[in-house]
Amino acid sequence: MKRIILFLLVIFIIMAQLTVFSESSTVPETETLTEMTVTSTGIIDGALDLPYGAKGEQFIKKIPSLSPPLTVSNIPEGTVALALTMIDPDGGNWIHWIVANIPVEDTICEIPENASIDWPEEIIQGKNDFRTVGYGGPTPPSGVHRYVFTVYALSESLDLEAGFKLSAMKKLLSEENILAEATVTGTYSKK
Repeated sequence: MKRIILFLLVIFIIMAQLTVFSESSTVPETETLTEMTVTSTGIIDGALDLPYGAKGEQFIKKIPSLSPPLTVSNIPEGTVALALTMIDPDGGNWIHWIVANIPVEDTICEIPENASIDWPEEIIQGKNDFRTVGYGGPTPPSGVHRYVFTVYALSESLDLEAGFKLSAMKKLLSEENILAEATVTGTYSKK
């Protein structure tokens, strides 16, 4: 009889432990956050398509001026504007394009091809290292260079004027107003 009582007591303890374990291991439902991304149909197999650089056909002051299309997805809630940079890290961090105050109305923002030329005035473009305002496409002197497009989702517009320098934009960017950041890279070569 003692064995039966002991056996039942052990079974009872095991069942109680399993019940406690299963209740504590229940994971509460949480919202899955998706990271902001930037993509471009102008980047094919990792390379910036030819029309967007020195091999293209659209130039201003002998500088390629046809900017590639970009799609920014999963823009976080609370984003008021986007800022954009295009930098060549293989060319001494050569600045090709800096933009502030791209308006955001949804979780996706389409930046169309040639936006640098066609944008309305409220979208402010800075001065690139060609010393022009707007997009200055790739013109690598030799070899293959990487061109990094970085998009920042901002909780506020930036107080900048057309022709601003990258350093002025960086002074206004902070952990408090950058909600998300995403990059896409395309290569371009002289050949």
